[in-house]
Amino acid sequence: MHEAIEFVGRRLVERGSVDDEYVEAMKKREEVVSTYLGNGVALPHGVLESKQAVRRTAIVVAQYPEGVEWGEGTAHLVVGLAANGDEHVTVLSQLAEVLQDTELCERLWRTDDADFVYAQLTREGSDDDEDQEDV
Repeated sequence: MHEAIEFVGRRLVERGSVDDEYVEAMKKREEVVSTYLGNGVALPHGVLESKQAVRRTAIVVAQYPEGVEWGEGTAHLVVGLAANGDEHVTVLSQLAEVLQDTELCERLWRTDDADFVYAQLTREGSDDDEDQEDV
């Protein structure tokens, strides 16, 4: 789990979306409360105190077809999230809504079509500024 958080967190850093300290904040959040959503999906993000480390709203998607143990479940799709200000709640709720579809979640972690992943995770009024990566 920590390796998967490190992976998506580093991609957020490489894209200039967050400062380095945000990656540690993502791990800290996981110690406080699990970001596992169910349906094979985890949505790691930083703690409130890490807001100053966010430069712009972004998501990074990593697929783990074999799964990563994540607290009470196994994550096959790990969506790293960084959000500015109030965008955090909006992006989280939109992603959570999309990721409630069990069949869609399985398609997302098995596909090699990055455009499909992007389209599904940014549908219904999501900002076009979000980044994604299909691994």
